[in-house]
Amino acid sequence: MPTNLPPQYFEAEKTYRQARSPAEKVEALETMLAVMPKHKGTDHLKADLRARIAKLTQEAQKQAGGASRAQLYDVRKEGAGQLALVGPPNVGKSSLMAALTDATPKVGDYPFTTQLPQPAMMPVENVYIQLVDLPPVVPYATAPWHRALIRRADLILIVVDLSGDPLEEWTTLLAELEGMRVEPVAPGDVALDGEEATGKPALLVATKADLPDASDILELLELEVDGRLPVLAVSAADGRGLEEVRRRSLAALDVIRVYTKPPGKPADRSKPFVLKRGSTIDDLADLIHHELREKLKYALLWGASGKFGGQRISRHHELDDGDVVELFA
Repeated sequence: MPTNLPPQYFEAEKTYRQARSPAEKVEALETMLAVMPKHKGTDHLKADLRARIAKLTQEAQKQAGGASRAQLYDVRKEGAGQLALVGPPNVGKSSLMAALTDATPKVGDYPFTTQLPQPAMMPVENVYIQLVDLPPVVPYATAPWHRALIRRADLILIVVDLSGDPLEEWTTLLAELEGMRVEPVAPGDVALDGEEATGKPALLVATKADLPDASDILELLELEVDGRLPVLAVSAADGRGLEEVRRRSLAALDVIRVYTKPPGKPADRSKPFVLKRGSTIDDLADLIHHELREKLKYALLWGASGKFGGQRISRHHELDDGDVVELFA
């Protein structure tokens, strides 16, 4: 056993011993691999860790009835939308996620703290948005499952560090996304969707805005970005900019919140149904239950998309944010 292993290695080794699920064990082993010094003295240990990861993956596949390893990395969408945090090593993605959600992701001062996708729910007004903290994007070393999650997300938060070299990080991330055939565009812009690239709404989040000289670096970054994406300066330490990230993320998803009410009673505005903008009464009924859509006759509407309160509307009526609906089957 090499004698110059860092403390983070032994912390990850302890986590591995205590882990129960295959995903937790794989994450701990890959963390050990990531923090290990790179020299000939660690070659044997690296090979051993890789063999253990491969064996663990095979065992997980047998337990799952032959499911592929990709299941360890799959994140089912929940909430009003899925946001992928994309950034290079050590820019504060995990700290940002911890500040925006109730999750407690692993946060470290060494690269590759995050080895597997880490989902958590971010509250925004009266809805929840799913954040997925992804492993760092490294040139020429992004796994296929990593690329798939970025392409499948509804919105990407590109994260750079104002205490480092955010201009270089921005340039590198753009090149890597281009290699993934992903074109980040400002929310609301016309998105590309062709053979060369898929347009993906994105926000650029600059972390550690509380540090000295951060405002000067931020100005340079904004000049470099030149309006291509909204630039949001945040600090996980003092909370600045976090509400703006929440608000802009919800707006970028372009969803509406619709409330239902029972006859003669007020609507419960704490639990909206979330639909894509342009959705109709038919879509709302289908979201509640497929049979309701089939049996639906008409609906009454209170809200911005109606002419008056309690207006009778057809199943093809297009809804607006904040509408209250009473459905009749």
